[in-house]
Amino acid sequence: MDMLILGELMAHASTGGGTTVLEGYWMPAGGNDGVAGAEVFFASAASAFTIKMETKSSDAADSSVTTIGSATVSSVTPGVTKFDVADARDLVRYVVESSHESDAYLHFQLSQPLWAPN
Repeated sequence: MDMLILGELMAHASTGGGTTVLEGYWMPAGGNDGVAGAEVFFASAASAFTIKMETKSSDAADSSVTTIGSATVSSVTPGVTKFDVADARDLVRYVVESSHESDAYLHFQLSQPLWAPN
């Protein structure tokens, strides 16, 4: 996997229920199918965060996105979380979600997706 850093982030899921959603920036898709991932440096709780990739056409509204792959950060041990993506359109973005019921912290960096040739 090409580990080009797209950004290093710290995410916090707040106490009190609800869902915390962090949306990344739109970037051009390099193909239809591929592998996306994030390197996790620290997670305070297992299964507290889900990393997804969404896609849309460049002329579509941000509200018309489709999720094309996802993975749950299932361990508090540092490591790489990878997942397959399929049927990407013109643009893709990472989304990090948490609906953890207590404070949860995640320190990670997003990787440039590795696209399969069309």
